Amino acid sequence: MKLTCASCGGPLDVPARGRRPTYCSRACQARAYRARAAARTGPRPEEIQPAAPEPAVKDGLSVERIVRTGIAIADAEGLAALSMRRVAGELGAGTMSLYRHVPGKDELVDLMAGAVLDEAEAAAGAPPAERDGWRARVEAYARIMWALYRRHPWLLQVLAVTRPRLAPGGPARTEWLLRGVEGLSRDLPTMVRAAVTISGYVQGMAMFLVNDLQAERLTGVGKEQWWESNRDRFNELVARGPYPILAMIASADQDDVSLEEEFEFGLQRMLDGLAAHLGDRRAG
Repeated sequence: MKLTCASCGGPLDVPARGRRPTYCSRACQARAYRARAAARTGPRPEEIQPAAPEPAVKDGLSVERIVRTGIAIADAEGLAALSMRRVAGELGAGTMSLYRHVPGKDELVDLMAGAVLDEAEAAAGAPPAERDGWRARVEAYARIMWALYRRHPWLLQVLAVTRPRLAPGGPARTEWLLRGVEGLSRDLPTMVRAAVTISGYVQGMAMFLVNDLQAERLTGVGKEQWWESNRDRFNELVARGPYPILAMIASADQDDVSLEEEFEFGLQRMLDGLAAHLGDRRAG
């Protein structure tokens, strides 16, 4: 089966597995965004003349450079610090020149999310084989997303929503998870609920991670350093109040459990629960 780019009409390679590409390049993806933006306020899509393929670099800029700069800003300072003006300043370009490549901030965030997710999926390689069972596939998905939220904390704000961005490639992430739980239940709603449960667990744990990283960014104090400075105060507080369980934990003086350990513990227990709920028929 031959596929062609939805923007320029050029040929596309059909992967043996996984989602099929829609565009041949980031430039074509950005042109498609511009066409849709124009359709909302200007002529109908059928009246828009196809744009001639633009060079990969124009005025020293390219979609890839803009996206990479946006990712660097968001990684260091969060999405609140991201703007077209800020990206232009980092690139030493005029703000308006960016709009020749990317229609606006929303589209830039879509491209940024797509870039880091594509890289993560490519780095992960082929998913566990069907014979390995649903649990191995779901574990692989959960750990990939957990690592991704650690590297790019801003991604949680983009993905943890009930109204997803309707961007090219966006549904691929959901499809990726659904492939992991495919066959887990013959009942389609049950399979979907399992996928939501898994995604919600990963994102919920990632919220602790992201909030901790944000606090460290704002204060310059890491979690371990904060606890070293506040442990005695915390122990005194729980010892004086009606908190017998907290007081017992504090007096035990055990080493703190890392978020990584807590994530793995919760992941296994959640999967145990799904397996038990479904009769462990497909825990494989």
